[in-house]
Parts: sequence; C-alpha cells; structure tokens
Amino acid sequence: MSLEDTAKTLIQKNGRLIKIQTDTTVLGDSDKPWGDASDTTTSSFVTTYGVFSSDNARDLQARLSAVSRLVLSPVESDTSIIMIAAKGLSKAPTIEDKIVDGDTTWEVKQVGVEQPGNTPFYYILKVGN
Repeated sequence: MSLEDTAKTLIQKNGRLIKIQTDTTVLGDSDKPWGDASDTTTSSFVTTYGVFSSDNARDLQARLSAVSRLVLSPVESDTSIIMIAAKGLSKAPTIEDKIVDGDTTWEVKQVGVEQPGNTPFYYILKVGN
C-alpha cells in the first residue's frame, strides 16, 4: 500500500464526510468586472472525508474565546484544523473554497500540504466560521 493510500484509508477510518464547495461567478456585465447585480454564482461540491481537530480542543477554544470576549474583544473566532486525503481529489483545495460539514460552513483560511515528493498525501486546512 502506497503512502497516498495509507493517508486516505486512515482519514476515511477516523474522519467524517464533508463537502468541498467551490463557487464560480459569471459576470452579467463584462463592462463591470467588479461585480453587478446580474452576476450569477454557481456552486460545485466534492464529497470526501475529513479529520477534524479534537472536539475537546474546540470546546476549550470556545471557552477561551468566551473569556476573551469579556476581556479583550466582542468578536468570537472559532477555528479548526481539517486533514483531507489528496488521493481522489481532482484539484487541491484553495482559500477560495468552503468546507461544508453538516449544517456548518467553514471558510478556508489557510491550506498546507504534506508532499515529501511530487505526489501530495494529504492537505491540512485551517478553517474558520
């Protein structure tokens, strides 16, 4: 079994189904490349498995964030790390994509890749909502 296969097997075994959402916008008016009400956006989805950072870490982050709201900032930031197997994906995730996990949609903030040679094994996404 190759390292790409091992990464995919372990992520499927320990992860859950998620969707990678890619939005494509078509300009309604080519004279207005900055955007217009007539622009149309279509979304495409790729279903794959993702392994999230532990729920305990997320709970701790939420508690710390609640304390920081009282002390430092009124804005709560919830972030997580997701590992996604590269094998089977037609393209690498980008910061323009979104991750759909059930009813939660995460914005991709940062993309890393584990690629010791020419072939990527898995992607590490830092996401927030």
